[in-house]
Amino acid sequence: MNFKRIQWIFLFAFLIFDLVVAGSLFFQNRFTISNSSPNRQEMVLKEMKADAITCKPLSNHQRLGYYIAGSRSGDNDKLDSQTSKLHDQNYRFSSNTLVSIFDNPVKINRRHPERRLNRLVKNSHSVALGKEYHYDAQLSDHNTVVYTQHLAHQALDSTDGQLRFRVNSNGAVTGYSQTYLENRRILRPEAPIISQQHAVTWLYKHNLIPNNSQIRWAKLTYTKLLVTDSRDQNVYVPTWVVEVRTKNADTVQHLRVNAFNSTIMKSSPDSVNMSSIDK
Repeated sequence: MNFKRIQWIFLFAFLIFDLVVAGSLFFQNRFTISNSSPNRQEMVLKEMKADAITCKPLSNHQRLGYYIAGSRSGDNDKLDSQTSKLHDQNYRFSSNTLVSIFDNPVKINRRHPERRLNRLVKNSHSVALGKEYHYDAQLSDHNTVVYTQHLAHQALDSTDGQLRFRVNSNGAVTGYSQTYLENRRILRPEAPIISQQHAVTWLYKHNLIPNNSQIRWAKLTYTKLLVTDSRDQNVYVPTWVVEVRTKNADTVQHLRVNAFNSTIMKSSPDSVNMSSIDK
């Protein structure tokens, strides 16, 4: 097969990918849902208070977001090419995930694990491409400390770009697993997204926030919307993630809302199955 023919094959593959993305975005986002009126949202917030739903003040500021494409790195890709710098650990690749075990566990402060791990992450001999990851307190717990890549200055709410440090019963990190999102590119110009307040009141209006509960936080992230077959490219959209704790049962759930069109994302952040509720 000559070089020119190979060029044409790659060009054709990229054209197919762009057509798939364009078609998906057209059908997913034919109607962008704008923020509801401030008066209406204030009424909903009063209803939430009457139902014993508590939360910190919610912002009504409307930001901008993008559709972003990227592919998960694996063997022989960017992440793999940087592993030769790693010292004092044993590592291997499994399903495009780098799994590492430290020769000596790293002691951390459970309340503020980032104080020690930030230095470790920025050291290229300890973590490959670590400077591209940021500590995420909301995703972390006593057993796992999570760092994420960022898209358009927001955390990536996906297993495609995360560092997950394992913490043992002695409060020491024994190793980590790592995925890396590469070949990132913006697909469309920036567009307005719904506010934090709109996302929370939208979830309440559709009976997804139970009475006598607490909204612990609501943060803007990027979540996988579409998986294509073209060079393993995925599409990510700005998404509000809301953590709700039910006071009586002390259960916690994470709710997700597509920040472009208020679509409620019923499944996990790495699934493409979605359920729309018309406004």
